[in-house]
Amino acid sequence: MSISAKTERILFVGFEGLQMLDLVGPADVFSIASMRAHGRYAVHYVGTRASVRASNGLVFQLEKLPKVRSSDTIIIPGGMARSVFNAMADQALLNWLTDAAAQVHRVASICSGAFVLARLGLLENKRAVTHWSAADRLAKTAPNIKIEKDAIFVEDGKIWTSAGVTTGIDLALAMVRRDIDETTALQIARDIVVHVIRPGNQSQYSAPLMLQKNAGPNLDRLIPWLESRLSETTSVADMAMEVGLSERQFHRQCLLQFGRTPAKLALELKLDHARNFLQEDQIPIATISKICGFSDSAAFSKAFKKQFAISPAMFRNHWKSDGVT
Repeated sequence: MSISAKTERILFVGFEGLQMLDLVGPADVFSIASMRAHGRYAVHYVGTRASVRASNGLVFQLEKLPKVRSSDTIIIPGGMARSVFNAMADQALLNWLTDAAAQVHRVASICSGAFVLARLGLLENKRAVTHWSAADRLAKTAPNIKIEKDAIFVEDGKIWTSAGVTTGIDLALAMVRRDIDETTALQIARDIVVHVIRPGNQSQYSAPLMLQKNAGPNLDRLIPWLESRLSETTSVADMAMEVGLSERQFHRQCLLQFGRTPAKLALELKLDHARNFLQEDQIPIATISKICGFSDSAAFSKAFKKQFAISPAMFRNHWKSDGVT
């Protein structure tokens, strides 16, 4: 990988107890992008200590806090509350961040890293997001922040924030899409086996997660199992057998726990995934209908329109015309 004057540095801020996935997910996106785009990025891990231990026990080395450039991107990962607040008490780090934020191209936080940005005043009167479990606390900490609780990432000027953990990957892919092009971002998504590039305003609470949240112990594995066989035809008998219940018991439990019949439940999961796929222009609608287990495009279109009151083609066009990125 060549390093040139056009290489943009991605500076990940390390601190004791950080959430490792907040860091390595986005870091891999930029690293792969640099391999595909001939040294476009140089990833660095920086901090006030020589090494830190992540919350999962992994110890890794940090570089000294550098003198920043106008093309740099600073990314602050999250961590457990105590770890983040300890980082916020590191005056040397805060001083560097304050000076650097005024000079760099953009500053981003992953998950509870948003609390660091709030502490620096960088989120004042800005739209932002953090992990759903910390949103109320952030709102109390800094009441002038316009928190978008359901978003997975938010861009407001040069400040980017994300909901955390895997959404850091979504944020990084969006940056690559902005910096390089959509083709490269899609190639990286395929490299790391992300099934779709999610827009920032997509809810943190996906339909599968919302359904699984309501599942009792006898149906807790149903949603992941259905998700693993989207392209297949799955009968009520198949579902009942998977969870070890009779069809009658299964039907009753499905209505009780999900408020849906088994057939409706399976259909909604297929349509939720179809809606994600429709956001990508490159995937033909006929292909999406097959991926999501419909017999043909007509059946898919009929079911989609009944669920969302709009055809798949109109949904795709509407999504594009809204300029969502």
